[in-house]
Amino acid sequence: MEKAKSCKLAVIVALAIGFVTALIVAYISAEQIHATSTVEFCNSCHEMNIFHQAWAEGPHGPNAKGIIVARCVDCHLPHDSLSNYLIVKTKAGIHDIIAHKTGKKTEWLKLWKNRGPYYHEAYESGCRECHKDLIAPDIPVKAITAHKTYLAGQSERDCLDCHYKVGHGDLVQIFRDAGLQ
Repeated sequence: MEKAKSCKLAVIVALAIGFVTALIVAYISAEQIHATSTVEFCNSCHEMNIFHQAWAEGPHGPNAKGIIVARCVDCHLPHDSLSNYLIVKTKAGIHDIIAHKTGKKTEWLKLWKNRGPYYHEAYESGCRECHKDLIAPDIPVKAITAHKTYLAGQSERDCLDCHYKVGHGDLVQIFRDAGLQ
């Protein structure tokens, strides 16, 4: 009988330790996800400076008046599910750390030329996270028509096909003006 009580107590203690450990790991993970989701963190590598400057002056940057200020993760990570968000965030983070530590240079203009003039690594689910009402009364008729076609699933275009300058302006031109590649 005494052995059974001792076993039961050991199981309860082990479960309590496991639960507390899981809480601590969850808290630390949440803090790290939050800390690595700031604009300041994303701009902490010099490779991102030009993107940061272009974003700051763009329609969703802090210097814009009256428009939503978006963080890097609002556009450059998917918002369709938490698991996909975390998987893509982890993969992108590992890629960026390796590129930064090894000094890998990305030929941005060549990349964009091969994928289309306004290709950006952004996710449409990020656009839709903030822009829920696409048929607002103050937009032009042409935009209403395009948005209705899009919402009905009758268009192959996505948000960035029309709104390619909303995140960073015309990055291709910005890179050319800066004499990069």
